[in-house]
Amino acid sequence: MTTIRLSGKEKGRFGIVGHAGVGHVHSHSGFVQDDSAGFAAAARILKEALPADTRIARAYADQARGLVTVETESGGRGCASTSRGITPAEQELLERSIGLDAALPQNAAVHTFGRVYGQGALPLPSAFEGACALAALDSFGRAGGGSFLLSPVSPPPNYDRCGGTVIELDGLPVSLLLVVNGTRGGLGPDEDLEGNVCEGVKKDLMERLGLNRIPTVVVESKAYAPAAARDLKENRYLVRVQKNLDCGELGQALLRAGQSLGLPIFLADDAMPLEPGALRKATRRVGEQIVRLGQEFMNAESAAEKVSIIARLNRLASEDAGGVTFMSNAVHDRMRGAGTLPGISALLSMNVTSDYIRQAVIPTLTQEDLEGYRAIIVKALEALGSETGRS
Repeated sequence: MTTIRLSGKEKGRFGIVGHAGVGHVHSHSGFVQDDSAGFAAAARILKEALPADTRIARAYADQARGLVTVETESGGRGCASTSRGITPAEQELLERSIGLDAALPQNAAVHTFGRVYGQGALPLPSAFEGACALAALDSFGRAGGGSFLLSPVSPPPNYDRCGGTVIELDGLPVSLLLVVNGTRGGLGPDEDLEGNVCEGVKKDLMERLGLNRIPTVVVESKAYAPAAARDLKENRYLVRVQKNLDCGELGQALLRAGQSLGLPIFLADDAMPLEPGALRKATRRVGEQIVRLGQEFMNAESAAEKVSIIARLNRLASEDAGGVTFMSNAVHDRMRGAGTLPGISALLSMNVTSDYIRQAVIPTLTQEDLEGYRAIIVKALEALGSETGRS
C-alpha cells in the first residue's frame, strides 16, 4: 500500500482539493447531494500523513448568542451561528453527535438532526455542519503545527476558511487543500470560493502550494441526479473533464485507476461546458417562479389554497433555489458550477441510484465511499507521477 507522509517540499507536482459546501444539499430538478464529500475524501488522505482524531468529543450550544460549537478528540474547535435561535430540545440533540466524525460534516449533521436544508430553511443543522468542518480543519492545524497552513477567515457574511500542506505519495509531492464554504447564520449555500477557485482568502495559500498551476483533482459531491440515475444499477464514481477545456490527461488517469481497482466509474467529457450567462438565466427562472407563486398567493381566498401555495414556495426556496444561490453569476461565468480552474482541473464525484435516494432521501458519505475516493486518487496520481518522473 502506498505510504503517505508529509513532504518537505513547498509545492506539489499534482494537487488534491476538496471542499465542504455547507448547506448545499438541494439543487434544481430534484438534484440532492452531500456536498461535503470532497472535504471528507481529501481529509481521509491527509490523515495518513497527519494523524488527527476528528471524532466529535463535545458539541454544545450557546443559546443566548445563537452559536453551536463542536470540539474534536484532537482538540480542534469549530463554531458557527444560527439565525433562528436554538431550543433546549435542539441542545439535547447535539449530544447525539458525540463519536461521529467531524471530517464527514454532512454525515454528522444528518445523523444528529435527521436532515439538512440550506437557503435558511434549517439553519441549525447547517450551522452544525459548518462547525464540524471548521473543527476538523482546526484539528489538522493543531496536529500539524507549522506544517499545515491555515488561511484567514472570510469577512461576513461568510466564514470561508481553508487549510493545506504538501504530502508525498511514495515520494511523489502532492499539494492538498481542504476548503470550508459557509455562510453565517446557517444560511447558505454561498460557494464563490469552492473547488480550486484561486481568489479571496484562498489565493495566497493556493499560490504558496502551487495549486493555481498544477494538475489538480477537485473532489466533489456524492449526488443524486435524476437523469444520471435513470439507468444506474449501482452507485458509481464519476470523472468530469470537459473536452478541450479541462485536464484530460488527469481525467483519463482517474478513469483508468477506478477501472483497474474494479470500482464502478464513468467519464463524462461534456458535462461541464463554459456557458457565460447560464446561472444568470437560471436565477431569473427561479425568480419568475417566485413571482408567479406570489401572484397566486395574493389572489388566494381559502386557507387550504394559501397553505398549498406557501408549501410550494417553501419547497422551491429550500430545494431548487439551492441551484442558483450557491454561486455569484460572474464567478460561474469563469469557473463553472464546481469552481474549477480551466486547463488544470479534473473532477471526481459520485452518482447514486434511484433506489439509494428513495431509501436515504439525503445522501451521506460512508467510510466505504471514502476508501474508493482514496484508492482512485492515489493510484491515478502515482501513475501520472511514474510516467513523468517523481521529483
